Amino acid sequence: MDLLPYWLLGVAGEVPWAEACTVQERVVESSLAPKLITHSNYNAPLNYAYHFDASKLAEVVRKRATSMGVRRLIDTVEDVKLDEQGAIASVIGRTHGELTADLYIDCTGFRARLIGETLGSEFTSYRDQLFCNRAVALQVPYEQPGCPIPSCTYATAQEAGWTWDIGLHNRRGIGYVYSSDHCSDDEAAATLKRYIGPAADNLTPRQLAFEAGFRKIQWHKNCVGIGLSVGFIEPLEATGISFAEVAALMLCNLFPWSGDTELSAKQFNAAMTKRFEHVIDFIKLHYYLSERTDTAFWRENRAPETASDNLKNKLEQWRHRPPSFLDIDASHDIFDENSWQYILYGMDFKTDISARADALRFYDDARQEFENIRKQSENAMNAVPTHRDLISEVVANGFRPKAKARA
Repeated sequence: MDLLPYWLLGVAGEVPWAEACTVQERVVESSLAPKLITHSNYNAPLNYAYHFDASKLAEVVRKRATSMGVRRLIDTVEDVKLDEQGAIASVIGRTHGELTADLYIDCTGFRARLIGETLGSEFTSYRDQLFCNRAVALQVPYEQPGCPIPSCTYATAQEAGWTWDIGLHNRRGIGYVYSSDHCSDDEAAATLKRYIGPAADNLTPRQLAFEAGFRKIQWHKNCVGIGLSVGFIEPLEATGISFAEVAALMLCNLFPWSGDTELSAKQFNAAMTKRFEHVIDFIKLHYYLSERTDTAFWRENRAPETASDNLKNKLEQWRHRPPSFLDIDASHDIFDENSWQYILYGMDFKTDISARADALRFYDDARQEFENIRKQSENAMNAVPTHRDLISEVVANGFRPKAKARA
């Protein structure tokens, strides 16, 4: 049953929405694991995601691709030639010389060597909505080998942005995402080190620059841009991998086997533009709902002119009804109504459904379900290991079939 209306009417008591509706909240806050060692890979009673080493993943993908017949050439593109129609005719490699293809995929990162530099697809900045455009990061060892590993990423608001704090097996990955209009690089590094404490004293931060935005033309003639070459939305919800996956999936389905790229490109560009625009609204929501007024960064983020009309219209509707599946475009939204609900009610957004109270008929059932979730949370707290224990066991021995589990 839909518990949110009953929670809004106080049936669950003074319990935050995230704790009232799911077992995961208490498990996460206690640094516990989402599964047992006897659960198989990619399977668990609780939701979870992975942090992985990008270079090692690339090696896995390379081995898989080459085993399937992909030819891999390592080279530096020194020039790109166009044909009479303005499509890419060839790329000139420093080592391999002239290389030709029917379709070119630009994965050259922020440089956008093909789709941007050569074909001139314009980058549209959304800096007026998403202010952050810099990051400074550190890899921080644990103080002791057996320190707890958090079972979530912690995002903490700072004066001009936010810090991420990711617990990995042997270290923490910590960074500060900020706006250069509201904070200098030196101030950002100092904020990051202050957040970390003495463990950062002898570490040198790595600086990164980016611009929140995207190219609305991501497939032009015989070139498709995927990943950073076509856009980047600040990493508050880590959407970059999702966009790359979606683009690759769409390319597979829209692949121009007939040689005619125009219709495929049109559909691809329209769909990716919607995805980017919808995600920007979701990220902006985190800032727009903030009640902070202590710095210019947060005051300006709350200004109505920094949010899209679409986002403001949604919030106006949600003052008298909660987000539902009707608000989600299943073809273009990465985040469903549950994600919107967690952010809204985690940030104390007020939805008044008192006019609807008499139309709801399952108060007793809702009360019992909230109690069931509370009991399930208690059971989970006693059943699952700490995140540290599970990760250490997996690193040492991998997951074990249930029949082979130790008592």
